[in-house]
Amino acid sequence: MNRLMWGGSLVLLIGTAAHALPGVYENRGRSLGIEYAHDLEAGRTQHSQLFYHDKHLWSLSADATATRFHLQYRLIVDGEDSQTYEKPGDRNVEKLIAFVEKPWGDFKWSLGLQEVSWGENLLLPILDVVNPRDVGYLRGFYDAGAKQSSPMLLGEWKSGVLDAQLIAVPWAVKSRQPEAIGDYKIADERRYEAGADSEYGGRLGIFLEGVDARLYYFRHHPREPSYRFQAFSGETDIIIDEEMVTTSGMSLSYAAAAWLLRTDLAWHQNFPATSVAAEVERTDLMQSIVGLNYTSDDGLQTLGVELHNDLWKTLPEAYSKGPWTEVERDQTLLTWIAVTANLSFFQTLIEPQIFYLQGLDNEDRMLRLILSSHVNDSTSIGSEYQKTEAATTSPKLLLNNKETLALRVTYAF
Repeated sequence: MNRLMWGGSLVLLIGTAAHALPGVYENRGRSLGIEYAHDLEAGRTQHSQLFYHDKHLWSLSADATATRFHLQYRLIVDGEDSQTYEKPGDRNVEKLIAFVEKPWGDFKWSLGLQEVSWGENLLLPILDVVNPRDVGYLRGFYDAGAKQSSPMLLGEWKSGVLDAQLIAVPWAVKSRQPEAIGDYKIADERRYEAGADSEYGGRLGIFLEGVDARLYYFRHHPREPSYRFQAFSGETDIIIDEEMVTTSGMSLSYAAAAWLLRTDLAWHQNFPATSVAAEVERTDLMQSIVGLNYTSDDGLQTLGVELHNDLWKTLPEAYSKGPWTEVERDQTLLTWIAVTANLSFFQTLIEPQIFYLQGLDNEDRMLRLILSSHVNDSTSIGSEYQKTEAATTSPKLLLNNKETLALRVTYAF
């Protein structure tokens, strides 16, 4: 069952219930706008979209334990994607979230198309593996905006200082792939089936006097792109590597006055090399991020620094220093440093954001500059510049050499 069928069924359910039963309805945000993105490196328009975003909440009653229905979606028409206006359908729907939620004492159950965020406060999260991602997303597949919703059963429990999540995804959703990499088309023929392709896991957390600690486990398909050449394939030259990965880890944060110290640790078993190769290598990968943030007294200015480490059991050949030379593969630890700034001036009239990542023992570099302006309560204008330079030794930014400029105008009503 695909994403559109799940979404359509739940939208129909919500619409029927809203008309047939008394209850409490709330519109939680409606906006429309235009976004234009230009690929500066390729010298072409990446997309030019008209979009409409809507978010609804409907409850059977005002009681805190009443069943609730959530619906959120983004509709687009893209001048660079002819299918969005010549053959309307699934490609016109983005960020579709549609689920039923039932609180029950300390428990809460949710069923439907959902997004779950783990470790989302860091620049390049390593534990946020529940949802698949759009590989061709403007800001890269690490960005939270690249996430796609999945049909899942989500159980949540909170009691005192403890909380937990259990997640079951019976019908896994494929990560959205580009149509081609360079001159090579990508095959996308394999269908996920319930059972062997199901995803599952959970999280357990505790909060004590400013310390927030959480343990994670998830069995899932690869979230980062990994491909291999298909011999004598005719028109299709590359197939997606989809062997399952197991991710486990922990996060720990401590808040003291204006400072926040955070660390995430992830262990990925059977992790694929992020590359296009004749054969995809798999090994274990240990990742860690340590970050320190400072927030001003008024809460408007935040500055941060992060240290990223990737420790490979065996460094994949794709990340060696040259495809045509014999090199040692004993450098299994790679390190990056990142700085972030989220600023706000003139009562949020101007809000610049700066993200910069630099490899310390490799040549990776990523710069993202965002400038947002809230003209009034309804209208906002934003621009974004991103330049990514990935070293041949990089397991973090491979396939992401890009330079883009995006402009966006949004009207909320």
